[in-house]
Amino acid sequence: MPGSMSKLGGLAVGLLAPARSGALSNQIRGVVHRSVLRLPPDHPDPWDYKHKGFNYIDGLKDDTQAHLHQNSKLIVIEGNIGSGKTTLAKQLADQLGFVHFPEFRMDDILIDRYGNDLRNYYSKFPARYRLPDISMFYKNPSGELSAAMQDRIFNCRFDQYLNALAHILNTGQGVVLERTPHSDFVFANAMRDKNYIGHEYFKHYYFVRKNALPQLHFWPHLVVYLNTPTSKCLENIKRRGNTDEIATVDERYLKTIEESYKDSLREYRNHSKILAYDWTKPGDTDAVVEDIERLDLDFFEWHSGDVMEEWNTIVDSIGWNGWRQYVTNKYDARMLAFDGIPKHEVGELYTNPRDTGHFLHVMRKEVLKSPYGYGYIAKNGDHQAGTTAWHTGHNLPEPWYEYYFREAYYDDLTSHETSLDLDSDSYDPDYVHHHH
Repeated sequence: MPGSMSKLGGLAVGLLAPARSGALSNQIRGVVHRSVLRLPPDHPDPWDYKHKGFNYIDGLKDDTQAHLHQNSKLIVIEGNIGSGKTTLAKQLADQLGFVHFPEFRMDDILIDRYGNDLRNYYSKFPARYRLPDISMFYKNPSGELSAAMQDRIFNCRFDQYLNALAHILNTGQGVVLERTPHSDFVFANAMRDKNYIGHEYFKHYYFVRKNALPQLHFWPHLVVYLNTPTSKCLENIKRRGNTDEIATVDERYLKTIEESYKDSLREYRNHSKILAYDWTKPGDTDAVVEDIERLDLDFFEWHSGDVMEEWNTIVDSIGWNGWRQYVTNKYDARMLAFDGIPKHEVGELYTNPRDTGHFLHVMRKEVLKSPYGYGYIAKNGDHQAGTTAWHTGHNLPEPWYEYYFREAYYDDLTSHETSLDLDSDSYDPDYVHHHH
């Protein structure tokens, strides 16, 4: 039956909360359709965290708990490639009044604020800095940079998840997010099974994952899983008409993802509510909304398991403001997740220091055409910023960034060549031809 609840490998994943009756029923405040959401007259306006950031001083004048209401929830849509996640995610967000966060794509970090598409400069970059987008990956999935791409995607999913949490805590608006860093391993498994990534990186990936996920702290309130047969996914992929994708994402690749999702759902089940649907034929979004409205996504007791625990163990405004700053700033989370993890034994992630120097030369001479970093190039219309533009964790003029690896990373890259040659006068356009 289309849109029906399902079981996967003996794992019951249709965890609908039973309807309650009696005195308690009036106390349940579940997620509701946006048309019936009623907020008090003194509900605060959303905090403009993208332009203001959020710090301790801000917490004195804007209380986090005051923003939160019954629809301040994180809903995650999971499913195989070609399962129909995006369509459902958009429709759910529209009906519930949530904001939709599409699945992260490499394109999101390969075009900078000035409109420079870094892929247009790949012929000038050292090979290690030509990270594939999804189309490039499909053309050459066994390429030397597939592991580096997967490593970058996990980093960016980590950032995107923090962005979703920041949006909820700063505005009160719920978020519908496609995929999370928690489920990202289903792709690492599929890539390893097809030998697109090597054993060294595969071990490194799981080491990083184990270290990084606890730094996110909050798990989704609800995971909606679309159980779409691999044959149907293949049909949908072929309908898209990308011959490279069709060749790479074959039945074996999709089967590995499907099997890996069973482990992912078991992990989610310890922390989140789960709704799973047979999505052989796309189901009715209205019915999914009704199922969500019947769930109690606020209930937690210490002896009832860990589901919803992370959202219910913060009891005062100081604690909430602290977590709000943590997920908005992202600096501490990223430092705890990724700093200090050695990569010297992972050949697929190795970067020659000379290559980094040349990359910076190309950025200065060819891409930015300036010795200055993002946000500080006057000829591009940037406002001149002084010492007040400094922020913990990065040197961008803005207090908030979407993805570290879009622009913030540029401030942290250093090399002997460029530190001693601020104007890149030693730039050698033929470096790539000499060294590759």
